[in-house]
Amino acid sequence: MKGRLQAVAVAGLGIGSLMFAWVGASAAALVTLRKGMTEGAFVVFWALLPAIAVAFYGQDVGPLCMLLTTAAAAEVLRSSRSWPLALASAVLGGMLSAFALYNGAQEYLAGILATVQPMLDQLQAQSSNALPQILTGDIAAVIGGSTVLWSVLALMLARWWQAMLYNPGGFREEMWSLRLPAVLTVALVAVMLLVGQLGEVYRFWGVMCLLPLIAAGLSLVHGVVGRLALGRVWLVVFYIALLLLGPLWAVLILAAIVDSWIDIRRRLPTAK
Repeated sequence: MKGRLQAVAVAGLGIGSLMFAWVGASAAALVTLRKGMTEGAFVVFWALLPAIAVAFYGQDVGPLCMLLTTAAAAEVLRSSRSWPLALASAVLGGMLSAFALYNGAQEYLAGILATVQPMLDQLQAQSSNALPQILTGDIAAVIGGSTVLWSVLALMLARWWQAMLYNPGGFREEMWSLRLPAVLTVALVAVMLLVGQLGEVYRFWGVMCLLPLIAAGLSLVHGVVGRLALGRVWLVVFYIALLLLGPLWAVLILAAIVDSWIDIRRRLPTAK
């Protein structure tokens, strides 16, 4: 926030380091959120150089896809002040990334598939049931889903930084109140179901649409715990259960869908 040089340095070094690419994307998003699209585009432009270098020479398009998607989602959040729209834009970015890779980088996807194929063969040998054959479209879906996930996390980190600097406590309030509109929920579910019907190549692409619902479900849990003043121990127990109990993810997604229609938090009493 002190100047362009500092922002470009953090964003560029983060993107180029691979391990901390999400920090670089968060730095570019922070500039966009605070200073607008013009300043944000300047930082993104210079951060694109190491991202493109990593994509061509390091054979990893993840940082490039994440940087562009995070920057777009940050601009949507800044202009609309709507987390649901920002999450939807991240899903769109992931879908576009997967589509571009599947239609323009088949050799790249085939190379990744060839790398992981021995591990898949080993899993098949250890499994008593036949595992589905992995296609290049599935690899594209994994990259797209990873783009959505890390872009949302990078945007949240940038928003948290912004709140710490200029609006302490604001990020927590936003996360506690995050709730998807019913129209957006219907759209996400419809896209998820329709994409799966396009063919075997797109069978896993709909998973990208679940990430906003998961974010809304987690926000609902945090909001209910905060509204009722239950304490952090409830959150610790919840996250442990979420790691151990697979079906709890489905309950979380269902709760987010229901919340989009009836606004559960508004119906709860507020603890003194």
